[in-house]
Amino acid sequence: MKKLIYAAAFTFAISFTIPVFAKSPSDAKFTHLGNSAALPDNAQAYGATHKFDVHVQGKAVSELMIESPEDVKITEGIEVNNKSGEKIPATVSINGKEATITFSEAVNPGTSLSIQMQGVRTPLYENTWHYSVSAKKVGMKEEIPLGLARINTYSG
Repeated sequence: MKKLIYAAAFTFAISFTIPVFAKSPSDAKFTHLGNSAALPDNAQAYGATHKFDVHVQGKAVSELMIESPEDVKITEGIEVNNKSGEKIPATVSINGKEATITFSEAVNPGTSLSIQMQGVRTPLYENTWHYSVSAKKVGMKEEIPLGLARINTYSG
């Protein structure tokens, strides 16, 4: 009987510690970050593009805010596309390390966005760059942190 109780307790305890992963980006119930990359990923490349995906879920998103890491500068602006490659109309404002993307029309749930920061200048050494990303949702005044978009660059 004790073995049965221990087995049941172990099974119960394990069921709360096993992580659950979404099968696709649309399975999640909240807006979240997706894939990220540097193009090219060579740290010595002049004016690379750093990009990451945002999967909009829950409520529509009206703005995205991006804070660049120290020593990183976006010189050629930011472009936003949907998964089909169509440009999403938005106003982009870059003030030092802070960038704000204000969408002409709120981005509806179920939409995947590709954020492409163009002409990115880094100190030319290999590193993992962390961009802090947050969003404003329709009907909300506060920013909601989405996390860090992680961009890796490599030497030669």
